[in-house]
Formats: sequence, structure tokens, C-alpha cells
Amino acid sequence: MNKEHTPLRIVICTKRDLAGALILNQLLPRLGGDTVMVLLSDKTRPVEQAVPELAEMKFLERDLPMDTLFPLIDRLDDDGAPAELATFDGLAQRFGVPIQVIGDINGPEGEEMLRRFAPDIMLSARFSLIFRRNVFDIPRFGTYNVHPGALPRYAGLFAPFRCMLEGGDAIGCTLHRVDDGIDTGPVVGIGWLPIQAERSLLWHVVNTYGAGLDLFMTVLDGLRQGQGPDLQGQDRSLRVYGSLPGREAFDAFRAKGLRLYDPQEYMDVLRRFMPAESAVQLQAIAGAAAEKVGASCCCAHA
Repeated sequence: MNKEHTPLRIVICTKRDLAGALILNQLLPRLGGDTVMVLLSDKTRPVEQAVPELAEMKFLERDLPMDTLFPLIDRLDDDGAPAELATFDGLAQRFGVPIQVIGDINGPEGEEMLRRFAPDIMLSARFSLIFRRNVFDIPRFGTYNVHPGALPRYAGLFAPFRCMLEGGDAIGCTLHRVDDGIDTGPVVGIGWLPIQAERSLLWHVVNTYGAGLDLFMTVLDGLRQGQGPDLQGQDRSLRVYGSLPGREAFDAFRAKGLRLYDPQEYMDVLRRFMPAESAVQLQAIAGAAAEKVGASCCCAHA
């Protein structure tokens, strides 16, 4: 077999939310011939329930698609033309990959599962769980993370929000190797998404990961040819670690004329998961729910 077609054993770790589904829809079609296992986190931080804007984002990214829309899509007859994008269950069927939720990646069961799978490489993209050395050292080519911010300046959480709030021209998406720190490992590269101020935060979030996924595919191409990536250490003096924003940060975000989400943009994303023959009914359900949360929070219309 030619080196460029050498199959790899790959673990993809992402989140059980809308952006995680989009990440898998971008990656899995490009991994034909490889043996892939997908692990999903379902982590919710307490502050996401305490800050109204974070609760709103959680509803749009997780609650509505995961608890209502995706289950409805999964129950539909599949006799018609498939939707452009697949739900998590649909992805498992479409690409024949196991997809499961995991709560503790570093514990004995998680470690044993990974050792049994024996991955060549592992990718984290929006996973939310921190890897410990007993796990991230298992893949022979290492574990990599797609971080939705330019490192080291935008380490930590909610990096696209911070970049937009600070008036950046583009949001960086960094592919780096995982080490013992958080967003501290050596960098493969940074891809960029130009900021469009007229578009919402949610639009930027779901579109930021693509550049980092492209970098990961370049790494895989190199590995198939026997070449590892060129890694560059981070300048720790430039590191800024951010946590989830509070009320003052969201007030400042709105004051700049920026929005958390736009109903039309949101429906455009959801529509891509809907089979054509059922799109009208599903759009009505999703649209009504999205409008309800929007009406309850003025930031949706700022």
C-alpha cells in the first residue's frame, strides 16, 4: 500500500453539541480508510446556568439541538434523500464509526478503552475535558488539540468572544500538541477566520474550527508519508488565560453592537441537518424555540 494511503487509527474527542456535530461532519468524510473512534464530552460548568447569556448560548448550542431537534431527526424514516449534515447517530451510521459519551477520559476505564483501541493519534476539538499524561501519551504520534483562539494570547475559554470584544480582525484557530498544561503545548500552526462584525458570536464559534481541522489533516498527510509535524514552542510571556465571561463582559460586548446569535444564521445552520421532506416541520419547531429564548434575552436583538 502506498504511504499516502496508509490507514491510521484515530480517536476524535469533541463535545456533544452543535459545534461538535459540525466538527465531525467536516472530519469524518476525510478519514475514509482509517479506523476511527469518537468520544463525546457532555460537560456543563455551573456558571453556564448562573449567567443568563451563557445559559442562552448553552440552550442554542446544546439543549435545543441535542434534546429536541436531533432526536426528532433520528426518528424520521430514512427513505428520502439524506440531509447535508448528519446528527451524531446519523454520523455513526453514515460512516460506520463508534460514537459514545465519556465522563472521565483519564480514569481506569477511559485509559483501558484507549489502550485497547491503540490509536496512532488522538485529536481534541472542543472536548472540554482535560487530558492527563496517562492518556495523552497513549497514541504513538501524540495527542493534538484544536483550540479556537490564537495561542498563546487567547488561551482558555470563550476565546472567539474575547477576540471579538477586543476588536480583533480575525479569530485564530491553533493546532497544538497536548502536554501537561492547558493550551500550553507546542504549536503546529494557526489558521484564521476573518471577523465579520455584522455576524454573531455563534456564527464565528461554529466556523472557527475549520482552519484548525485543515491543519490536522495536513499533519495526517505528513504522518502517512513518514513525516512528523514541525512544532514550535509557545512564548509563555505572551500567554493570557481567560475564563468564562460574566455580566460586565457581555454588557461591553453588546455596547460594541455585537450579538450573541442571529436567528436567521442559527436556522441556516440547523437547516443543514434537516431532511428536505421534513424540513418545514422541523424548522418550525426549532424556530419557535429559538425565538422563545431570544425574546427572553434582549442580547439576542441588540
